[in-house]
Amino acid sequence: MESKILKPAAAEPRGYKGFLYIKCRKCGEVHAFCTRDRINGSICPRCGTRTFFTEPLKVMRIYCECGLYTRYMTNLKEEVFDVNCINCGSPVAVKYNGRKNCYETIRE
Repeated sequence: MESKILKPAAAEPRGYKGFLYIKCRKCGEVHAFCTRDRINGSICPRCGTRTFFTEPLKVMRIYCECGLYTRYMTNLKEEVFDVNCINCGSPVAVKYNGRKNCYETIRE
C-alpha cells in the first residue's frame, strides 16, 4: 500500500526524507515508507488523516539478525516496540535511548 505524502511549502526548507516510520495521530496506524522529497507530514493509508510533523522526528536504528541495517525517522513516543525488517520481515525490538535521543535495537 503506497502512502500519500505532504510536501512542504517552497519557502520551507525543513522536512524529512528517506525511510520514515510514522504513527497516525487519529487512528494510531503505524506505516513505514520511503520518500526522496522532503516532507513535513504524511497521510494515513488507513483513515486518510493528515499527520504533520509538529515536533522533531527521532532517529531509529534497526539492526536485524539477517544483517540488514536500516535508519528511519519516527514520530513514535513509546519506550519499546517492534519494527518489521524490510528485508526478511522478522520483528526487531527497539528501545528509546534518552542519552542519545534515538531508538536503538535491543541486543541480547
